[in-house]
Amino acid sequence: MASKGNSFQTLLVSLVIVLVVTDRCRGAPSSAFVTVADNSLCPAPRCVTYEEINTLWAVPDPLYFLQCRPSPLGDWTLQRMPCAPATLFSYRQQVCVRPDYWEGCVELTTSTTSPSTTSPSIATDDDTTISLISSTPTDQTTPGLIDCGLPQCVTYEDINTLWVHPDPAYFYQCRPLGGVWSPIEMPCAPTTRFSFRRQVCVIEAEWELPNC
Repeated sequence: MASKGNSFQTLLVSLVIVLVVTDRCRGAPSSAFVTVADNSLCPAPRCVTYEEINTLWAVPDPLYFLQCRPSPLGDWTLQRMPCAPATLFSYRQQVCVRPDYWEGCVELTTSTTSPSTTSPSIATDDDTTISLISSTPTDQTTPGLIDCGLPQCVTYEDINTLWVHPDPAYFYQCRPLGGVWSPIEMPCAPTTRFSFRRQVCVIEAEWELPNC
């Protein structure tokens, strides 16, 4: 009887060990990929020139990026912003992307200039165009366009707010253009939507209609 009891205890302990190891292995790929996706080789962030102010900057942790935002003192300061869940920031593409689309800065040197910025539109490496707001919404296949009116870029609070776009796959951000602040169309990462309440792009399961 004692031998059977010991065998049962041994079997139970082995089962617990297997479950613990399985659970740890299940969570490993995500953190392992984030470790590999290191943005530490990207150019150092600056907020001096017009081009630099309109550049999104990388930090070593690809789950975040830095953005030049106006401060109450009238100058520019770097603010850390989060990517949407399950996405990583790509300095090359200037947007948070799914892990399989992520590219590092291995071939970039810290002495090079930031990604080119043109007016009135800004072209990125992934063929996505960041354009000025217009009266005609961007033609997209996403059903149920949202009508929250036009974004404002007047007060300090307005400028530091991300605004709702008719297509939830995009949002508007106030950026300096020609000496004035103008709302610019910005894309969310693929398979994510902009949440006005959270002020960030989120996965579709967490997205909700904005309370305009």
